[in-house]
Amino acid sequence: MDRRDRDLLAGLARVNADIGKVTLDLLTLQPSDEHYAAGLRKLGHDLVQIGVALARRAHELDGQDEPSEPFGIEAPADPPP
Repeated sequence: MDRRDRDLLAGLARVNADIGKVTLDLLTLQPSDEHYAAGLRKLGHDLVQIGVALARRAHELDGQDEPSEPFGIEAPADPPP
């Protein structure tokens, strides 16, 4: 494990914390469909970003060429801040 892996896992921890917060917000604070949709969109975006970053790193560790679209989804390689 190198610094990039630690940073990647730290990003995963941040996404995990955000999932709990946003999920609780969605369960308790649903003043409008727009707010609800924004929360769903944030969750989906963060999960896709971290998932793609994890898959790309796994391919790298396996010595495989980096797929241009892991899981058939195009997303930035960097995890969310």
